[in-house]
Amino acid sequence: MTKTDYILTQTSNRQYALPDRKWKYFQEWHDTLFLNWKVPKVLLEKHIPKELELDTFNNMAWVSLVAFEVKKMRPRNLPAIPYVSNFHEINVRTYVIKNGIPGIYMFSIETNKFIEVLLTRFFIGLPYQKSNIKRTKTALSSNNETSNYHLNVHCTIEPYHVKKTAVNLWLTERHALYEKCRGKICRFDIHHKEWELQKVHPKIHSIKHNAGDYALSAHPDSFYYSKKIDVVFWAKKEV
Repeated sequence: MTKTDYILTQTSNRQYALPDRKWKYFQEWHDTLFLNWKVPKVLLEKHIPKELELDTFNNMAWVSLVAFEVKKMRPRNLPAIPYVSNFHEINVRTYVIKNGIPGIYMFSIETNKFIEVLLTRFFIGLPYQKSNIKRTKTALSSNNETSNYHLNVHCTIEPYHVKKTAVNLWLTERHALYEKCRGKICRFDIHHKEWELQKVHPKIHSIKHNAGDYALSAHPDSFYYSKKIDVVFWAKKEV
């Protein structure tokens, strides 16, 4: 059984069935840092497409900054190319529903390589921006001159896995990404096994990122870390 075949057998964490078509891309996500903020719905609602419903937990919306290193990205049946297939990513997202399927909606997606901006926009259809990102396991800094975003954070990571709460599961077990594509809503289906999370203690020295009318603060409401997860993607589909 191949690695991707095994991933597709681990479906107990999904809210909806796997797509009935072949996956298109594979990635490994390493050293994922989740920073999460509770946000009043009114600050986000007008900034997401009207075709999507803002998802909430206990009547509060959430915004997350998620940073990780992508490794071994490749199309189905093709090998990874070392320089092209490995890069850093930072995304700022909120949580939405369409047709009963929960997912995420991106306010921004950044990468440290210009070639990834070109490839992901052309082949995958996601609006990546180039950012100067420097990353170690315990430190992250970024500067995006186009959007005037920046981030500087250091972390202490505890070695054991945490028992996930209801809100941890609600935030992390999302298998759909929604995006506006030529005036219509597209869904990118993804799959991975359930996240293994570790406790992390972040110290945010500076941050400037926005999600709608909300400016991310230096004091997130929850935060955690995951060492590695394997992910498969399907091509976008109008919904």
